[in-house]
Amino acid sequence: MLKADILQPSASFQPSFSALILQMYIHKNVFLLIFNELQKSNVHPISMVITTITLNFAVSNILILIIMKTKFYPILLCAALCACGGGNAKQQASATDEKVTEEKTVPQPTPEKEDIWYDGEIPIIFDAYKDYPITDIKLSELADAEYIALETTDESVLRLIGTCKGNEYLLTDDHIYLEDRQEEIYTFTREGKFVSKFNRRGGGPEEYRWISSFAADPKHNEIFVQDCFSGAAPEKSGKTYVYDMEGNYKRHFPNRAKEIVILNDSLLLNYFQYNPGGPRYSVVRKSDGSEVKKLPIRFPTKLPKDSHGRMSYGSLITSPQGAFMSNLGNDTVFEIKRDDLSVRPRIIDKSDYPTTFAQAHPTLETSRYLIFYILRSHNYKPHVDQHFYIYDKKERQIYQMKDYDDNGYWVLMDDYPHVTNWNKTQNTNIAVRTRFIYAVLQGGGKHGDKAINDLANSLSEDDNPILQVMIFHDVESVKR
Repeated sequence: MLKADILQPSASFQPSFSALILQMYIHKNVFLLIFNELQKSNVHPISMVITTITLNFAVSNILILIIMKTKFYPILLCAALCACGGGNAKQQASATDEKVTEEKTVPQPTPEKEDIWYDGEIPIIFDAYKDYPITDIKLSELADAEYIALETTDESVLRLIGTCKGNEYLLTDDHIYLEDRQEEIYTFTREGKFVSKFNRRGGGPEEYRWISSFAADPKHNEIFVQDCFSGAAPEKSGKTYVYDMEGNYKRHFPNRAKEIVILNDSLLLNYFQYNPGGPRYSVVRKSDGSEVKKLPIRFPTKLPKDSHGRMSYGSLITSPQGAFMSNLGNDTVFEIKRDDLSVRPRIIDKSDYPTTFAQAHPTLETSRYLIFYILRSHNYKPHVDQHFYIYDKKERQIYQMKDYDDNGYWVLMDDYPHVTNWNKTQNTNIAVRTRFIYAVLQGGGKHGDKAINDLANSLSEDDNPILQVMIFHDVESVKR
């Protein structure tokens, strides 16, 4: 509440030259204000002038009387002077800004049209035992699918494509890059026509022992092959080999990472499987492998292998802003940004699992949705049910996807969006499932749409597989 003495005459107030200045400024600005407002209407010019003068004197005199009768007169005088001067400056600045805007003519998006809802630094808190709303959203509602038959020639017969470590494909507008048997890198066109392959496996200085991970960089005509071999030969204790797209050797550098992913034009992100208690991730230069940043993410847990003795799942997943880093040994999914290398938690799994070999694991992220699932090692007990989830970044709501009978090979063909790590590609929004011809034919048309069944019927069982390519996009909302 205002005190009673605020509107009492100030004892120190004496009419002076400053009062005259105040009156002039008030009259001027009230006049301009009224005149400008009347000018916007269809008032006759003579009436507009008479009305302006009349209202100006009435309003101005009231304001002057109130100001001069208070003890805050000096302060209000200064404020009035600043406001009058500042108003002119603002008008000038506004006119300048309008000029610049007109010159640039760069369209600016309005907040209503923005299609990215990002949670900033707020991670997703996940509990596998919480009853999240169940959605029966279909794969066909989230992604556009296409089927590509990979050409079969004497040079392009694929043998063991489709392992569990993920990130096995890179798709561009023109080509498909893939790895087979941890030995060879193949290139096909987007239509499936064979282009080239190379196999540089061997014991020479320009050769790798095994492909533990690979990353294609068509922009710079380079393929990075990661060989984490740590055998008896010291000279082969982990290296990154760099070739051009045709397999011609360019360079190599020491690197004991298990997995690699291209972070940006100049940097690689490493994941170290064999570094218990130490940092599990680092950023290195693509040119020479020199370390740029060691990420302080540690987890001492001895990580599980699947029934074939391999690591069950990969740790690095490409994201729109960089890459996810997740593992069975850590209850937090981190993301590193490719522009400034900042690291932030994206998913914190606070589930009270009965085993250490189960955690939330991301697979795909669009501008609106983050899809993840409970990653677990199948050969460890007690058993943990596997479920799939979708997080709506606009609503900040987790939905559990409708469960499907344990028939993993057919699930994506039967329109359920249960994307796992081995479906993920080096693209941010594309999943790929390998469909072997014999399996599709044995399915007898019970799974998938007419397109893939017709395609399989036109091929033989010994032909290269069909790729089910799913390009994910946003939908208006998730069905409950």
